[in-house]
Amino acid sequence: MKRHGKEKEKKKRAAARLSDELSAYGYVFSPKKAAVRYALVIAGMFILGRFFGLHVIPQIVMFIAGMIVLPLLIRNTYRNRYYQQKFSDLNIYMEQFLYSFVKSRKVLTTLEDTYDLFEPGEMKRTIGMAIDHIRNTYNESDFEEKALHIIEKRYPYQGLTVMHRFALRTEALGGEYQESVELLLESRRMWADRVYALQQEKKVKRREIVLSIITSLLLCSMVYYMAGQMNLDVSANPFAQVITVIVLILDLFIYYKADSKLTAGYLANDTDREREYVKQYERFEKYGDSFIDQMGKRAARKKLTEYIKACFPEWLMQLSLLMQSENVQMAIFRSYDDAPEILKPELQRMIGRLQLNPNDKNAYMDFLSEFTLPEVRSTMKMLYSISEGKGGEARSQIADIIRRNQEMSDKAKRAADSDSLAGMYALFLAPQLTGGLKLVCDMVLLFVVYMGSMATGVV
Repeated sequence: MKRHGKEKEKKKRAAARLSDELSAYGYVFSPKKAAVRYALVIAGMFILGRFFGLHVIPQIVMFIAGMIVLPLLIRNTYRNRYYQQKFSDLNIYMEQFLYSFVKSRKVLTTLEDTYDLFEPGEMKRTIGMAIDHIRNTYNESDFEEKALHIIEKRYPYQGLTVMHRFALRTEALGGEYQESVELLLESRRMWADRVYALQQEKKVKRREIVLSIITSLLLCSMVYYMAGQMNLDVSANPFAQVITVIVLILDLFIYYKADSKLTAGYLANDTDREREYVKQYERFEKYGDSFIDQMGKRAARKKLTEYIKACFPEWLMQLSLLMQSENVQMAIFRSYDDAPEILKPELQRMIGRLQLNPNDKNAYMDFLSEFTLPEVRSTMKMLYSISEGKGGEARSQIADIIRRNQEMSDKAKRAADSDSLAGMYALFLAPQLTGGLKLVCDMVLLFVVYMGSMATGVV
């Protein structure tokens, strides 16, 4: 009884979480809409059941499976719409913010201009909260930073944080900023193009998996057609009924799994990827000198190198913005807090060495030296040269390097996005495997039924 009560309570909590999640995505329950959706599911399950000749009990099982999966598919649909809207709003906000800031050079004025651009919705409310915080706060020195943090919390994206820090520093300290704005706009464009491309690729993958399921089910029906031509009924066999129900439920699960993976948030991949690589870097640093450890270290180094290639330009962008008003060493110190997590251990070591000796060339040259990254090495040489007063025009030098690194980062991130979708190939093949299993079982049954009919002289 206790166990039953606990299971019932778990189900209630799960249902409540699902309901809360749907509400957060903007879903409004409508009895009429719900009735239509469930009617469509029942109709779909009924058609499938009739197509494969299911009896009453297997048909009821299919109805129940459809009822269970439907709310989850609705959640995925609304989640997808929600995150697409968030991405669109953030993209527009960043572009408008930069253009407005160039004219006003005031954070509050920029926010007010950007606020007027949006229709009522989450982004407009969030910007309004930030504006209210600036207007109504009098006892905080960093009230503008906290106001912008309101937006960053609702729309977590590293590029947004970098843009806001740039605006705050430019407003406070002035200086040349046109080149920095161009770099930020270019970075935003690359990010937006990459996300749009990923969204289109996800649509293609979803369509391919649906076609894979349909194709496999049509192939499965061939045995029933052959049996009909021979005046035999294979579908009525209890074993065929069980196999059919199992395969149909598995295909339903495959579609749900694929749909869930393809409706992740616009930044979910980045966040999950960062956690994974940070853990991998921690393991990388713990590898010993044994042969097995060295093999593991080489494999880890290869994976980490590609990810660091993508992250390094983000840190370099922050550094260049800080160098508008700071020397190289101080800019490096201040860049630590907002740096990509994967770079923080190396940054911490470099900062420690520079604090002991600001002229330590090796502190620059040893940065990420465990990895084969010529771009990083040339950048650190340039930074050391600037710190020693031996470089040319620092701003233009850094801008050129940032542009090259941005292109490198964009390629690396596009490759990572493709890799993240590579696992979808298994879900594409899965319906073919389940369909193949059913096809084999049905062929065996057809043979058995045919031999039985031959023995009784029916055929």
